[in-house]
Amino acid sequence: MMLMKEKTKKEKQGHARLFELAGARKNKLTLACLLSVLSSAARIVPFFTIYGVVVELLAHYTAPAEADQGKILALCAITFGAALVYGVCAYASSAISHTAAYEIIYELRLQLMEKLSRISSGYFTGTTQGAIKKIVSDDSDQIEAFLAHHLCEIAAAIATPVFTLLYLFFMDWRLALVTLLPICISLWMLSSCLRQPDKAALQAELHDAQERMQGTVVEYIHGMSVVKVFNRTLSAFRRYEGDLNHFTDVVERTARANARPMGAYYAFFGAQLLFLLPAALLLIPTADSYLDFLPVILLFFLVGGGLKEPLENMMQMVILSSRILEGVRRMDNILRQPEPDQEGTGNPTAFDVEFSNVEFAYTKGIPVVDHVSFRLPQGTVTGLVGPSGGGKSTLAQLLLRFYEPQAGSIRIGGVDIRDIPPDRLADLVAYVFQDSVLFTDTIENNIRMGNTAATMAEVEQAAKNAGIHEVIQALPKGYQTVVGRDNAYLSGGEKQRLAIARVFLKDAPIVILDEATAYADAENEAKIQAAFAKLARNKTVLMIAHRLKTVERADQLLVMERGRLVGAGTHEKLLDSCATYQKLVEANQRRDRWSIGKGVVRA
Repeated sequence: MMLMKEKTKKEKQGHARLFELAGARKNKLTLACLLSVLSSAARIVPFFTIYGVVVELLAHYTAPAEADQGKILALCAITFGAALVYGVCAYASSAISHTAAYEIIYELRLQLMEKLSRISSGYFTGTTQGAIKKIVSDDSDQIEAFLAHHLCEIAAAIATPVFTLLYLFFMDWRLALVTLLPICISLWMLSSCLRQPDKAALQAELHDAQERMQGTVVEYIHGMSVVKVFNRTLSAFRRYEGDLNHFTDVVERTARANARPMGAYYAFFGAQLLFLLPAALLLIPTADSYLDFLPVILLFFLVGGGLKEPLENMMQMVILSSRILEGVRRMDNILRQPEPDQEGTGNPTAFDVEFSNVEFAYTKGIPVVDHVSFRLPQGTVTGLVGPSGGGKSTLAQLLLRFYEPQAGSIRIGGVDIRDIPPDRLADLVAYVFQDSVLFTDTIENNIRMGNTAATMAEVEQAAKNAGIHEVIQALPKGYQTVVGRDNAYLSGGEKQRLAIARVFLKDAPIVILDEATAYADAENEAKIQAAFAKLARNKTVLMIAHRLKTVERADQLLVMERGRLVGAGTHEKLLDSCATYQKLVEANQRRDRWSIGKGVVRA
């Protein structure tokens, strides 16, 4: 019942969501805004004290010596005190807001990274690295700038005109209305512009274009070696050029769409003096005293024109906030991603794996896994083979709950994996990827990812089992060598054996090997295969392979084609009964016979 209430609870949007993200730092931000308001009030005091001095001097313009010196000195003292209050409050406001902003962004980035580690790995298939980098880094930087600077500036930009206009209405309500008129017109124009749906759509499109461009930039940098090898210029990377041109086009369309309303907004926004001058000329003949009215006109000219700056700052922050709130929305798209059920209580005691009528599609109507059923008996090795695109890697990822099946079930020891807590499932299954990732950290810490509580002796034993111990010892700092630094670089096969050492250290009862020898040379492949032989002892192993020789002696072979299981059995049985497997064997034999002679390729 409580969960239902949580789900039906309306999620906050916009500025309300931004302050919700601020959490316990809202009090600090509120205090910073109050101090900013106080500093803005102190900032306008000198205008009024100067007005008081002018009034006193004009009252005794024929005999300046008769002016009240005490009053003038008091006004000067008030001016000095206001300047001191302004300086102290502005500094305190900035310090508090920056502290709060840094704490909020620190926690927000931790939330994002923790969330990214918990959500289904399938999320990353449809999202580029550049898009995630923009949200975690660039969008959060904009939020930090908004909270540290712009929020207090908005408070001051609102308070300054309010205090000023209240005083001006007290001085002369007619001139105050004339001063306010162009501001009201410009604000109406701006709000009309911002409320238009096409303007909001342009902001979203601008974010999308920027994410695409940054994602392509990351891909271009990763592919720089290929660009150089083939001696291609930047223009040869058509997608980057296209994404860059698209981003430029969206920026231009946004600027053109806002050109007229923003031009009119700025024209009226700075027109106070244009309205004040004729109004003052009309009101002077009706004044009781020219000498009394002249300082009032001068005050309106001095202060009325100064209203433009704080209000303009406020409007810029309002415009900027729409971009920031779009960034908040995209962060929420990550923070509100569904997570695998954490409340399962299943704890298998046996480690056979069973797929029962499993269906899955990345795109609706295009099945990648289509009614697949099979069983991996505990302690056996199963080879998973088939043409590219047949759904082999997807099956392995479904077992790891990278994705959720749309139909059917997957069980470990008779327990549905959806009933097993994700942490427990991660302990049960080890995965060796085609292209294993090593982090810029020590060799020891890279291996310890398999088991952070392992002793150093266990780390070394795992490396020995993976056939990488001697290579590590030959590095400049041995196990303390930082990968990619210390003049230490590992080959593809050596990286793969280091990844296998992680799996040895993890000692999970179920092991998935996904084309783990795909990028290894003959020597490294032999060493990796020897490591696999040790790794597979007494474990349930699923080995995905294109090279059939690596799995011919498996306890059973499963053949996938176009998402369907088209054959199951031993190598000999499948040669007699499965046409797809026969084609795979023939293709492998042709590949093994392939050679290059003089001026001719033989197969």
